[in-house]
Amino acid sequence: MIKLTVTPAAADWLKETLKLVVGNGVKFYPDPDNHHPVIHGPHQLYAIDNHPDRVVAKDEVSGINFHINFEDEWFFIGREITVDYQATDGLTFTFSGNDANAGATINYEKFLI
Repeated sequence: MIKLTVTPAAADWLKETLKLVVGNGVKFYPDPDNHHPVIHGPHQLYAIDNHPDRVVAKDEVSGINFHINFEDEWFFIGREITVDYQATDGLTFTFSGNDANAGATINYEKFLI
């Protein structure tokens, strides 16, 4: 089971950054280079995805569909993921659930530079 929560602040930031309109979608997925050991936190990615494939977790905020596709379930399974945005920290992913790395976050604005 995967629970995905996107805060209104994160949704607004992603809408502005990705130039999203109502009905668009955004997928969250792990960095392909995140292999062994798998780290939950600093390498999650996002992209516009208006045609999701076998969604395993979703949240809709302000008319935008945020989701995780089946192909990435292995990474997120058994976790609760909260995506948030604050001006001081940027976009952050917080994990809770059955993992020693629970609670890891990343400042995406710094990570993507």
